[in-house]
Amino acid sequence: MSVNPSDVRNLFESHYFLFAFLSSLGTLQIAVTGSGIRALWLTPYRRVTRWLGFVCIITGVLFFFGQPLFVDGPWAAGSVQADSTTRAWGVASWDELAGARNVNDIHGGLDGVDQAIWFSLAAIIAFSVSVVFGALSIKANTRDLRVDAKLDDDDIDGLAGLVHRSYFSNLPISVRNFRLEARKFWRDGVRSADRWSLIKIISGSSSQ
Repeated sequence: MSVNPSDVRNLFESHYFLFAFLSSLGTLQIAVTGSGIRALWLTPYRRVTRWLGFVCIITGVLFFFGQPLFVDGPWAAGSVQADSTTRAWGVASWDELAGARNVNDIHGGLDGVDQAIWFSLAAIIAFSVSVVFGALSIKANTRDLRVDAKLDDDDIDGLAGLVHRSYFSNLPISVRNFRLEARKFWRDGVRSADRWSLIKIISGSSSQ
């Protein structure tokens, strides 16, 4: 291969990260608009947010698979081969576009571990972006819409709380309720399970 594998890897990492980020962001937006989780919407409007999700996915796919036609990389026209040993730096041709990204990891392509790391990082950042924009979306909605008093109930937490409350406001309530429920389970649930202890049943000391 006539190109530096480290240069290939750096190029692939940046392209793959952006592809994974846009795909994750778009998929998340489509999912949360369907379930009504406003705290993760990019905009205050369901239809706009959903269409924005589709645009993100399509843009990511076109960017990743179509970029070799416009950006120099290890896919110069006439050098694309299945084993990626004859690659040269340049712009790909339409005929070789399908195999342009098929670069062995020993020549700078991304192996499974690298893909998992970059995809996980992209998904986390996509979620973080949704959280920030969702908080702004919730704030914009509450200016125009009167929030039902029932929705302000602190008993509503988790995903249900994200329907009408930002992630930053919902997290402390969810953590507090989780601690209360865990404490209650430890106090009542474990005590109830202890009444069914095999040793107590055999010895006749069980109350059941």
